[in-house]
Amino acid sequence: MSPIALTDSSTQTSAASPLKVPPSSAETVFGRAEGTKYKMIDQPLGQRRHLKVIYLGGGASAINFAHRVTTKLQDVELVCYEKNPELTGTWFENKYPGCACDIPSHTYQFTWNLYPDWPKYYSTSDEIQAYMNKTVDDFGLRKYFKCSHEVVGARWDANTSHWIIKVRRNNDPNDTFEDWCDFFVNGSGLLNAWKWPDIKGLHDFKGKILHTAAYDRSIVTTGKKISLIGVGSSAVQVLPALQPTAEHMYHFFRSKTWITPSFAATYAGPNGSNFEYTQEQKDAFRADPVAHRKYTRAIENELNKRFLFVIKDSDAQREIFENFTKEMKAALNNRQDLIDVLVPDFAVGCRRLTPAPGFLAALQKPNVTPVTTGISHIDETGVVSLDGKHYDSDIIICATGFDISFRPKFPVIGRDNVDLRDKWADRARGYLSMFVDGFPNYITIMGPGSPSAHGPLLASSENVCDYALKVLHRLQTEPIKTIEVKPEAVAELSEHAQEQLKTTAWSSHCSSWFKNGKKDGPLDSLHPGGRLHYFASLANPRWEDFNFEYSNNRFAHYGNGFVLRELEGGDLTWYWASGDRLSLFEY
Repeated sequence: MSPIALTDSSTQTSAASPLKVPPSSAETVFGRAEGTKYKMIDQPLGQRRHLKVIYLGGGASAINFAHRVTTKLQDVELVCYEKNPELTGTWFENKYPGCACDIPSHTYQFTWNLYPDWPKYYSTSDEIQAYMNKTVDDFGLRKYFKCSHEVVGARWDANTSHWIIKVRRNNDPNDTFEDWCDFFVNGSGLLNAWKWPDIKGLHDFKGKILHTAAYDRSIVTTGKKISLIGVGSSAVQVLPALQPTAEHMYHFFRSKTWITPSFAATYAGPNGSNFEYTQEQKDAFRADPVAHRKYTRAIENELNKRFLFVIKDSDAQREIFENFTKEMKAALNNRQDLIDVLVPDFAVGCRRLTPAPGFLAALQKPNVTPVTTGISHIDETGVVSLDGKHYDSDIIICATGFDISFRPKFPVIGRDNVDLRDKWADRARGYLSMFVDGFPNYITIMGPGSPSAHGPLLASSENVCDYALKVLHRLQTEPIKTIEVKPEAVAELSEHAQEQLKTTAWSSHCSSWFKNGKKDGPLDSLHPGGRLHYFASLANPRWEDFNFEYSNNRFAHYGNGFVLRELEGGDLTWYWASGDRLSLFEY
């Protein structure tokens, strides 16, 4: 039987008409009326109930989710709402000069769609966006997405065991409707809600003011005086991209940061530089997919080893600290004025590492002025530093990051009318980056407790997706109306996580988005271990950590004694397929 994945939007209604929400299919397929005697259901073990899933987002994780759901599950209606007019998420939004991925191209791709035609070892945002869109079209996934549809509210309806989702079309506050689903997946992403810096007079500036997360490529920067604010992963790409053609650049920053060699530099060009793949190399990848996958795994293998130096006070940490310090000083030509303001004294990994080819060289060019005294305010013609100096500017570019609190931008109302924004006001604590107690049938993709500080995120989100599919499959084939993580499981996992994370460089004294912009504090954002530890933790769900609400006897799905494959013409001797069928996960 071929998979079924519908996008019938007939249940959507305008705000003016009431939404008709059906009863849970757990009731109609597996349930029994309250107070009635139990009766066997005349259906086979494995009978599926129809599930409707709403996914928020249209980035890489959403594309992967759409592919996995429509190839691994059946009888699932999937609707993905994306606020932007196009798909690919962060790669659609981030168009600033020099925007590129610091992860090698051949590991920044889906494990199920290896791409032989990557132009370069490290790809630009446009190249990654092209790959993502090609994947969507090659696999027929575009029909599951509704672009320019922004989710602006979600509430749990305990009476029907459904989520009610409010959606705004085309950014028009007068064009909203409600939809419903059995399961709500929030894949909006962590680095999604960009924000202006809190600087007095920012919008008094009469020139052009831009944010790297909403960059206007039509703005001419050649021959202009440009003020660049920030020193994170975006800023260190913008400076070397604009410096050669700008009249002058003033780079405002206060934080020290590790400017490191490129990731997986072993397979990069000389000294970790980028390079273009030849046509012969691309043809070889296409002709031999096995060799291509071997090459990809070799690069990924190097990235997976990086957790060794994350352990605080370890020999590996001391060695890499010394090496990176030496390399940064050399790249700065031992200029003590720049070394004092830029080379960190905190552990390598405390903040996200920023490979930035060309940044340190650009910082020393005659037409670049580093300003590290802090900003007093901005006026109509430029930026005023704390020491009173005025920096006349034509353009101000804010590379100042995102709201990294994990709190949703819209109301997410769970059981007992609890808003997730309030629940996570002080600390955002989840279960394995996915579940929140008090919010049934709800998953966040790469939420608090994810391995976002270690390795490429695509493989991480794939593992999260596969875990989610196991949950959906169980809901489909058993008389389960709701699944909800136990609060004690969240609390005990958090207790362990904070103890383990004390042993890592991530807990060192520095401001980072891992700690919600603070220098010290709980590391609720991170998984207590490397990404391999995280993948192993997801291999077999700990069902004992969840509460289940049943619509009937918990064994009602055992049915009439048959299994579904007997009725669908499936393999009746699957247990003979191999003499050694048992496959236990090996840590």
